[in-house]
Amino acid sequence: MNTSTEAVSSADKVDSKAHSKSGGAWTTRLGILCAMLVLAIAGIGFTQATDTGAWEYWLFVVLVYAALGLWKSVRSARQAGQSIHKTIIRELSHWGILVGFLAALLMLERREIINRDSASYFAVMLLALTCCLAGVHIDWLLLVVGISLTLMVLAMAMLEQLSAWIIMILVACVAVAIFYFKSKRDSSAAKGNK
Repeated sequence: MNTSTEAVSSADKVDSKAHSKSGGAWTTRLGILCAMLVLAIAGIGFTQATDTGAWEYWLFVVLVYAALGLWKSVRSARQAGQSIHKTIIRELSHWGILVGFLAALLMLERREIINRDSASYFAVMLLALTCCLAGVHIDWLLLVVGISLTLMVLAMAMLEQLSAWIIMILVACVAVAIFYFKSKRDSSAAKGNK
């Protein structure tokens, strides 16, 4: 009887250790997700605030995302007993292609084929696509980041359009109000002259 109690106690200790490890892994992943999203939000803010489109910042973000993706892939490959060399080559190729596309986009923007705002949106969308693909093939966390980046870009575009509509409506209302009050004043002045 004592043996079964010890076995249950030992199993409980193993379960609690596994639970604390999975809880620690969950909080680490949540921290990584939050950090990636904060970097993206800051990048969107920098993009809107600077004249250069914050290209250096986005390159920094790509390098951070690549490092996090590489770390996660190598860790998963080790746990699965897969070749780390192939994993590193696959990851570096994946993120290197993004850097190549960003360089092409920067060239288009520098030659004024596309404007800075469009180039910034395209850059974030390329990063979002790359994260989504990494999420499908490597780790779902990057898929969440990619979808979040896409939604952020869409929100920026919609808010700008919405802001433009709001401004146009306000300008129209102000114009109508000025026209109304001026007409009312003119009609009052005309009645006063008679």
